[in-house]
Amino acid sequence: MSRDALKQSLIDEMSEMDIVDTHEHLPNESERLEQPVDFATLFSHYSRSDLVAAGMPERDYDRLVAPGLSPSEKWKLLAPYYDLTFSGGYSRAAHLAMERFYGMSRLGSAADAEELSERIQEANEPGLYRRVLKDACRITTALNFTGMDADREFFTPVLFVTPFAEVASLASLRAVEAETGTSGTSLSRYLDGLGSYLARQQKQGLKGIKFLFAYSRDLRFDPVDVATAERVFNRVADESCGLRPSVLGYEETRPLQDHIVHRLTEIAGDLGLTAVFHTGIQAGNYNDLDNARPTLLWNMFQRFPKVRFNLLHGGLPFVDEAGMLAKYFPNVTVDMAWMHAISPEISIRALRDWVDLVPRNKVLGFGGDYQVVEKVYGHLVLARENIAGALADKVEQGAITEKDAGAWARALLWENPRAVYALD
Repeated sequence: MSRDALKQSLIDEMSEMDIVDTHEHLPNESERLEQPVDFATLFSHYSRSDLVAAGMPERDYDRLVAPGLSPSEKWKLLAPYYDLTFSGGYSRAAHLAMERFYGMSRLGSAADAEELSERIQEANEPGLYRRVLKDACRITTALNFTGMDADREFFTPVLFVTPFAEVASLASLRAVEAETGTSGTSLSRYLDGLGSYLARQQKQGLKGIKFLFAYSRDLRFDPVDVATAERVFNRVADESCGLRPSVLGYEETRPLQDHIVHRLTEIAGDLGLTAVFHTGIQAGNYNDLDNARPTLLWNMFQRFPKVRFNLLHGGLPFVDEAGMLAKYFPNVTVDMAWMHAISPEISIRALRDWVDLVPRNKVLGFGGDYQVVEKVYGHLVLARENIAGALADKVEQGAITEKDAGAWARALLWENPRAVYALD
């Protein structure tokens, strides 16, 4: 079979395959149906970073995605940057969704924007999520990072726990206490409370905890003794008074953060929860990319060998680093969530390298990582194309057989996510 024929055969096979989506930020359908929607809905979320990078003023982007302006007025804001960003992965995912669900492949005028807005508004009714996630995508469940209230027809919950470690004022401590039912009278009671809270959520279907520190600091978490951490914790509680907007600087709280992250990771292992870390490119603009290097986490993998660690976004652009960590450590997997839309080309190169580098059970193939449900489909189309292209290349090289390529596709989209997150 030729390379192109094999690629298409793999795309067809994956299109008929039930899959697990490893990463979403989707509201429940009832929340989506209450939101005002128009054509700009498809250019929200990640599209922002490309539009801003192309020169769109941030205030204009905010007006583009907010209610208040007509579609024609919004088109005037988008039009100067539309063609500039059209070839990017974010835009491609949006347009694939636009074509599939609304029958339009490209916008060229205010009239097009008006027409697309009408079609999106007509489709914003009960059944939208089933049409997209089940019928079009064949997603059996998506790991959703929006909390325990996620609709279990579509989602399996993973919890953000970064705020549990970022307690830097009495107000932030009280907020965590209110959410989790913990007591902050001492560090030991606080951590015991977090453990009890996560145990309760695990019984309600929680499958993982996620750390989002790469947006605010580097990913090196040092082992910190209890006494040092407790001194910081006590300062947070004791020095919060009056109208002080903050108590300690962010870096001053780092020893406490490190200690809590280690403890939360240990709790995750005890409960059989996957510890998920954001690695690589951060959403938005103006970030410090070096904060997100996956190799900074190596001591965690070594210290907690019984904990399953999943590295989101394959560490992109540090895909070689992430792959090497998955090669070194039995408890580390790399997750291609978000990758296919960030850069299809880097995703293909990464997967080709990982086929050589790591065992077949070490890579998770797709997570939409979106807040807009239609765009999950567009991202999945890109993912199927990228996976098929990378695997067809490896067959053409003689590195794997056609049978191996099919096995890799099934592992990426079904077997590996189910194993990493212990899904029934």
